[in-house]
Formats: sequence, C-alpha cells, structure tokens
Amino acid sequence: MTRSWLRRGVRLGLTPVAAAALGSAIACGDDHPTSPGHVARGEVGEWSTWVLPQASTMRPAAPSADNSAQTASEVDEIIRLQGARTPRTDSVMQAHAGDPGAPWSLRAVKLLDFYWPLLPDVRVATPAHAARIMALLHVAMYDATVAAWEAKYAYNRAPPARASDRVRALVPVGGTPSYPSEHAAVAAAAAMLLSYAFPFEDTAAFTRDARAAAESRIVAGAAYRSDVEAGWALGRSVAARVLERAMEDGSAEVWKGTPPVGDAMWRPTPPRRVQVPFDALAGSWRTWVIPSGSAYRSGPPPAVGSTQFTADLAELRTLANGGRSPNQIDAARYWATDAPSIRWELFLEDEIASHRLSVPHAARARAYLSVAMYDAFVACWDTKFTYWLARPVTVDPALVTVFSTPPFPSYPSGHSTQSSAAAEVMAELFPDRAEHYRHKGEEASLSRVWAGVHYRFDVVAGEAMGVEVAEAVVARMRADGARDGR
Repeated sequence: MTRSWLRRGVRLGLTPVAAAALGSAIACGDDHPTSPGHVARGEVGEWSTWVLPQASTMRPAAPSADNSAQTASEVDEIIRLQGARTPRTDSVMQAHAGDPGAPWSLRAVKLLDFYWPLLPDVRVATPAHAARIMALLHVAMYDATVAAWEAKYAYNRAPPARASDRVRALVPVGGTPSYPSEHAAVAAAAAMLLSYAFPFEDTAAFTRDARAAAESRIVAGAAYRSDVEAGWALGRSVAARVLERAMEDGSAEVWKGTPPVGDAMWRPTPPRRVQVPFDALAGSWRTWVIPSGSAYRSGPPPAVGSTQFTADLAELRTLANGGRSPNQIDAARYWATDAPSIRWELFLEDEIASHRLSVPHAARARAYLSVAMYDAFVACWDTKFTYWLARPVTVDPALVTVFSTPPFPSYPSGHSTQSSAAAEVMAELFPDRAEHYRHKGEEASLSRVWAGVHYRFDVVAGEAMGVEVAEAVVARMRADGARDGR
C-alpha cells in the first residue's frame, strides 16, 4: 500500500482503517482486503439477477466425488503447491483471502481516478461513462456471485482444507461450499469487464492477475482446481452476457448535432471552451431499473429574466463576490476532484468493511449503488439535453467560479441527481448511517452552487429526480429475495 492512497482515502472521507484497506487491495494486493464478514445462507441462489434469467442458468456440472481419483489428484496438487510457496504466492493469496469483489472494484476506481484529469481530451471517465463502467462491473460480479452461490448449495462440496486432513487452511475457509469458486467467478468476470472498459490499458494484465487471484485459492486450501475452473467458466459466461448488453446500450453512438442557439442556450464555457459537450446522447442510453432516461424528465427550468432565475443568479454573484466561506470552497473542491459517482463507491467500500458484509451482500450493495447512480445520470442527461440551459458563467461572464465549469448544460445538476439517488440507496443498505449519507448527498448538491457552476434551481430539480430514481431502485431491492444485509 502506498502512503498516497492512504492520504487519498482519508481525504475522500474514509476512515483511516478503510483507507488502508483500499490502498492494500489496489496495490496488486499486498495485504488483507475487506473481510468477508458473515457467511450468507444458501438462499442467496434465489436472489434476483440482472442479466441471467435466474441463478441456476449457469449451474456447472457436478464436481467429482470426494473419494474419486480426480479429487485425490487435486488434493495432491494442493499439497505440492503449499510446499512450494513463495513470498509472491503468499502475497497474492492473502490479498484475495476475503471479499473477492473489493480488489476489482477498487482497481476500477483507481483507473477512473487516473483518467479523470485527462478530460476532456480522453473521455473514458466522464461522469456518465464512469457510472456506466462501475454499473457494468458490479452487475457482472453480482450475477457471478449469486450464480456461484446457487451451485455451491446444489452440490455442497466441502473445501479441501475441511475435507482432507492433509490440506492446511492458509486463509479462513468457513462453512461455505467450495464448488464453484466465487473468487474465480468474480475475478474472471471482472477481468473481462475491465478489459472492455479500459482498452488502452494492458488488458492481458487483467486476465493474468485474475488467474493469479483465482488460483491463489488452491494454494490456500480453500478450493480444488476443479472449483476454480468451474468458477472461472461461470464468471466468463456471466461477463459475456453483460458485455452483450453493453454493446447494445447506446453508449457507442456518436453525437453529430449542434447546440441550439439563443441567449439562454448552452455555449462552450471558459477557459477551454470545449466545443463538443460530454455525452450528449447519454439520456437515451439503456437503463437498468427505471423505464428510460425520459421517465422522470424535469419540467422546463425558470426562464432567463424570471423572478426565480434572477434570484438564483444573484445568489451566485453574492457568493462570487466574497460570500463563500472557506468550508464551502473546500466542499466544492472536494466533490469536484473525481467523477462524482466515485466518491460514493468509496463510501460504500468503507461501509462494507465496517459492517462486515458477507460476500454476496457486498456484491449486492455494489450493484445496487452503481446501478442507481448510472440510471440517475441517464435521467439527468435526458433533461440536460432537452433544455440545453446555459451555465451561469455564460449568462454572466464576470462570474468567478471555484473551478472551471464542466462542458455540458446546466439544468439539472448531475451531482445533485446522482448523489441524491446514492444517498437513498445507502440509507436503505445501512439504516444506521442514513442521516449521515443524506447529509453527504445534500452537501454534494449544494457544493455546485457554492462553486458557482449551477443555479440553485438546478440542484433542487436534480435532488427531486435523484430521489425518484432511488425509489425505483429501492423498490427492486426490497423485492429481490435478500432477507437482510448479512
């Protein structure tokens, strides 16, 4: 783990312990990642899935019997591997000893964090694209996990360290069946999704690292090779379905239009005056839960010169003319440092660690939060590019902002929409932290006014839209078959 990641994790609002876990999970996994916490029961296999008709769709063929020659051969392999361990194999083994999803989620966060400063020239990490990547990744890992759990309890194969007194358990094994390996399933799915999302990276490294993560379970005594191979095949099959959906979600379409003309219409903003706004067609992208991006389209913004518009612009002028407090400036910068959804992904990792969620419940939490934020962005972008409202700095070029205005229309606020949606999903997942995250959502929303890049009516409309999206997502959560958060 690097000190920079510890500092960054604390800066993002994580506890020092969770910040340390974040760094270690990213750094090719040199320490323990998130603890797996409580072990979920067999009914996980009955939970609703996203791209699979049902979890049993991917059930692999039965494993070899415990007394078979194949199983004996696999036990011999484990013993050989345990006798030939190196510091490197031990490092990988310990890095993947817990929640299999944490290292891959945090790896995606690190990559998006790298691409964020490259905007607008490289548009991998635009707000809408960043949310889309995390939703695809987390849906794939979730469906792979649920499918693995369904098969585990269909076959009830004991892990090698529990089935044979010749095999040592080098990591906590617990009572969950080993076939197929959830670590292999998640790693395989994640490698395929990351290769798709980040084609400019060393995509072979994703697969290589995923294989190392999967096979570390063998040397750990937690899985037979056949467990790993079955999990690997399952994860790749799930990922293929997610990628098939991704190819058809509309995100590859290129906008070829021109902005509407008028005093109230969006124009490129200083200092770079980016001519092509970010993701003008994102409002038409395929959603996961809400019917479409237009399902919650906001009504028109206040007209330029109206009482509401004039009042909200006057507020921004007051803030710009010495009215911002140091805390407001700090908050504005804090929420603008990364793609807005990434803040919430890191908050979630903190809660997964502190609440010690089981592997399936952690995967479920990641999927719902990411899907909610993605759907919120799609809904927001539909409204943004319906009205094309000019940013405050366009209406008043003398307005001083805390940072450069993002290159897309003003109404409604994307931060407000996705943060309000995220806050409600976090409140549902962690009721003991509901007030905290609703406060975070409000701060994220108001930070855009404090920065001078949004009118107050932008954030009010965004908050209302985000809550509507969250209500739809929470309704699905409550009907998905999961009994509790453990």
